[in-house]
Amino acid sequence: MKVHLTLLGIFLFGWAGAHELESIDFREVKSLAEWDAIFEEAKTNNKLVFADAYTDWCGYCKKLDKEVFTNPEVISYFEQHFINIKFNAETEFGYPLADKYGIDGYPTMLFLTGERNVFYRIGGFVEAPVLMAHGKEATENWTLLPDLLLKYDAGIIEKEEQKQLIGILSATDPLKAQEVAKELADSFTDEDYMELENLWLLANFENTINSRHFNYIANNKAKIIEAHGISEFTDYMSAIYNQNLQLAIKYGDRELLEKIVSVVIPLFIDQAELPAAQFVTRSVFFAEREEYDSYKLEVNSYMNNHLATDQQPDFVISTVVEIIESFGSQELYAFSKQLLSESLKIEANRFETHALLGYINGLLGNFDSANQWLEKAKSLAKTDEQEGFVENLKEAVRMMQ
Repeated sequence: MKVHLTLLGIFLFGWAGAHELESIDFREVKSLAEWDAIFEEAKTNNKLVFADAYTDWCGYCKKLDKEVFTNPEVISYFEQHFINIKFNAETEFGYPLADKYGIDGYPTMLFLTGERNVFYRIGGFVEAPVLMAHGKEATENWTLLPDLLLKYDAGIIEKEEQKQLIGILSATDPLKAQEVAKELADSFTDEDYMELENLWLLANFENTINSRHFNYIANNKAKIIEAHGISEFTDYMSAIYNQNLQLAIKYGDRELLEKIVSVVIPLFIDQAELPAAQFVTRSVFFAEREEYDSYKLEVNSYMNNHLATDQQPDFVISTVVEIIESFGSQELYAFSKQLLSESLKIEANRFETHALLGYINGLLGNFDSANQWLEKAKSLAKTDEQEGFVENLKEAVRMMQ
């Protein structure tokens, strides 16, 4: 009898093992020492680290575990080419890593170099064939990188190889990518501007308004549009606009701001929309820089010089909403109250104006006044949605006290 039970136990154990899903052999990293050891191994073996950043509550993380990491082709390829690790991004160890690598959604998968730089990133759930494609692309680029760098350093790299090198370096070594891109852009002829990928290379790496590249594209607008289409030209100019505005804000560069307003915007914004675009640009600059006197002057100037009287209440409401959502400044809250009060002289019984005056007074600590304005807004409400909006604002004001 004992013999039969033993054989039965062996059979059952073997059956269970055979039906247990195989998966990528991930190493769960829970400490800095383990993390350090992984990357020492990566450098020694010249391999990329494939890191799966997950959380306990992430349904798609579990779906990856169950449906993708168990794919035989994925298992074979990833175990051959990568060091595979997992870390819980919401643990004491994992949270700083998620912050360092800019992970704000799950799952996120990273291919990391031995120097701990991101070589490739996958955001969200992907099916097994897509993960395989990403893995093979990462492997191919990782294999190509040393040869491309050698060719670049020797001065024998071809243009297409140079572009490939820039793409690979963009995530892992942005300064080197910038160096390679500048050298490539410096060699551009008129014909090179007619290649769309070169336009985007310039947008990403050679995007200063004073560059010869920007000047060429600006001075040959019709030619560029004929080659690439109006949407591509507009996208290029939008990229130049955004990147230079960020720089102007960061360094408080008013001269750059005015170049953006007077040179860049007119190149891709219709004449009728130009004053609004220029206003938005200047107002964002002053608000982000906390230069509130200039911001207020800009708002009043645009409203009084470019808007008809009946357009001003809508403008005030949108401006106040922007202030509430983006700028936590008591000075701007007081300015919002002033704008809303002036707007009432134009449109005395507008629901939105009274509701916002209630909320703004709450933000300013004038709670009695806030409740009075909200009661008035409730009396002006015409829909259940508006009444619900007022109740939400009342609750928000109560929480401020």
